[in-house]
Amino acid sequence: MLNVFPIQFLALFAYFILRVFVGSVLLYFGLLHFNTRHTLKEVLTLSWWSFGLLSTLLLSLTEIILAVMITFGILTQIAALVLTLLCLKMIILRGYFNHEVIPPRIVYILLLGAALSLFITGAGAFAFDLPL
Repeated sequence: MLNVFPIQFLALFAYFILRVFVGSVLLYFGLLHFNTRHTLKEVLTLSWWSFGLLSTLLLSLTEIILAVMITFGILTQIAALVLTLLCLKMIILRGYFNHEVIPPRIVYILLLGAALSLFITGAGAFAFDLPL
């Protein structure tokens, strides 16, 4: 395929940029969910799951840990796989969680695409990742 800029020596930096942006979004969501955990716990308490505060803490800590792992490139493919599962869960269960700090499904669909890309391609440049 023809390319406007045929020299692709900066291709590995694209994954670095993707990692930084995905990590920034996850860190923002994690801190937002942690700061609003007391109002969010009523939303995450369902009829079949009565542990709303635990769910809020697990969600926010998972997002923060994934943000650090993806941003710094620490076990990126494993973190991307966990992020894929988190995105699928939030896409499926978003109808039950009606709160203004939980983003709409389209945000999780975009994060799912970025996570699948990082899972397939790996960390790229400036990562502390070891090839598996």
